[in-house]
Amino acid sequence: MSEVRNVIIAVLIVNSLAIGGILYEIGYFDEDELDVSTIVTAKLVIKFKNLGENDTLTFESITTSESTAYGILLGGQTQGSYSVTATTHYEFGLFVESIAGWGTCGSCQDEDGFYWLYSVNDNNGDVAANRKVISDGDVVEWNYTDEY
Repeated sequence: MSEVRNVIIAVLIVNSLAIGGILYEIGYFDEDELDVSTIVTAKLVIKFKNLGENDTLTFESITTSESTAYGILLGGQTQGSYSVTATTHYEFGLFVESIAGWGTCGSCQDEDGFYWLYSVNDNNGDVAANRKVISDGDVVEWNYTDEY
């Protein structure tokens, strides 16, 4: 009886490995791929809470071929003559370090406890900015703030 049991266990293990290999090969365990290649036109607002007056840059119409909250920020660089620096965190994804020289990059003007956060249509970002898909007519707002 123990020989039959061992054969059954061996068959189950081999089948489990085969099924796992097939699922791995077809990408079952991969993260869903986002299609961010759609061309979109959206409004971009960049707010520097720490600057007082003249603390907002507004671009009524930015068109970009990367349809994400980060893509629209990059698309605005041409009109706004500002730079963006970002890093990718292994767990949380893309993190915007600085916009227009404000932020946590080495040569940036940094305010203790301030970070760049984004919202789309007044809804706070719930994923990394390069994974937040936007649509035509959306309003993307980036805030340099110490409030979460």
